[in-house]
Amino acid sequence: MTSFPTSLAEALDLHIPNEKQCSVNLSTDIAFGGVSSGGYIACVMAKYATLYASKHPKLNKQSDVRSSTVIFYRPVVPTKSAVMVLREVSIGKAWSTLRVEISQGDKIAASSDITITSFSVPGVTLQTGWNLFPPPRQVDLLKLEEGEDPAWTSYQTAFYPDGFRRGHSYIRNFIPKTWSTDSSFVEQWILPGWDCEPLGSCAKPENEKALWTNDMIQFIVDNGLPVQENYMPRVPGKPLPMGSVAATLAFAAEQEKARNEGNAQWRALSDDGSKEIMVQTVHVTLSMSTEIKKNLPREGVRWLYLRTEAKHIENGRMDLEILLYDEKMELVAINNQVAQIIPATGKNKKGNDARL
Repeated sequence: MTSFPTSLAEALDLHIPNEKQCSVNLSTDIAFGGVSSGGYIACVMAKYATLYASKHPKLNKQSDVRSSTVIFYRPVVPTKSAVMVLREVSIGKAWSTLRVEISQGDKIAASSDITITSFSVPGVTLQTGWNLFPPPRQVDLLKLEEGEDPAWTSYQTAFYPDGFRRGHSYIRNFIPKTWSTDSSFVEQWILPGWDCEPLGSCAKPENEKALWTNDMIQFIVDNGLPVQENYMPRVPGKPLPMGSVAATLAFAAEQEKARNEGNAQWRALSDDGSKEIMVQTVHVTLSMSTEIKKNLPREGVRWLYLRTEAKHIENGRMDLEILLYDEKMELVAINNQVAQIIPATGKNKKGNDARL
């Protein structure tokens, strides 16, 4: 029987007491090497805050996350026990702020200041005239999932329980087949990927397919294709930078060929780093802030659009801006990150030395 990766919805279905301190079991599937995905950890902290607020007499009507500011101090290792501590920073009538810290051993690994509110409260709405530029590529989402849109292709990392990039397997990436090397951004449509066979296709019936929900937004914006890989030097005779659009297009072509040949394990590639670390550098997220502009429908959605841009990279110091849209191209969230690019040597270690 096929063993699917842990569902992201299941990993965020926290069964914790309504207290200001609790232990939490983290999924080892939503990780890179021996380190939990930062976006997943951010989601876990936000979920704890909203669960606490839902049972608080002064906060139970503030069920929407308006924004969060997360700082990562050190890696979170999913095989180790973790403890979350919550503090009521401020409680107000229109919005409130809760601070959640997650620790392992006696050290804080990450903290999140989470502002909660109710989006049903009316306020001023103004048209700014701002739009994405250049505009998104034309796409037919009905054809896209079946691979029938000729202008787009898809790539999904294979899932191995001990693989390095298993966190990336949770997203099915769809990117344009043509891409300019002068482009300052990466655009992609995405579907959930944890309901797929670990090395193959998603064969679940329509009513059982995985959906993106509000709880997952910080994971989504933290796991787009790495835009900085497009700027890495190309060395003749050497592989393309692993996360670049050019390399992703090549991986997509390999997977499409295997799929057309009837290979049930068509996602399994030897050169995409899904099993072993094969990159020269990784980027460490030091902090990330996310503002939610609108909630997704409560039942969830299948399709979302990501656009990722870095404005300046100097001595490894990198900024990132990620814009998240729904299938109607309405802005869902804005995410900004402060990151550092570092050598990847030893980043697949398990335990205390894990760094990503």
